[in-house]
Amino acid sequence: MISACVLGGVSLAGGRAVMSGVIVGVLIMGIAENVMNPANIQAFYQYVVRGLILLIAVLLDNLRSSAAGRRG
Repeated sequence: MISACVLGGVSLAGGRAVMSGVIVGVLIMGIAENVMNPANIQAFYQYVVRGLILLIAVLLDNLRSSAAGRRG
């Protein structure tokens, strides 16, 4: 799951990542999915929630990358 990796801190622009961050990202996406399934949330809304989580992760990655570019 690319979204779990991005959520865990893997940059879409390349570079290095920490394995523990990827594991945290997988856990977050897994917990979100495991909470929504027993709650009988429709599949469409599950995709929306996962998409929002991914969107937030990409936006944060973009902010982090641009801040690092300004420092260096």
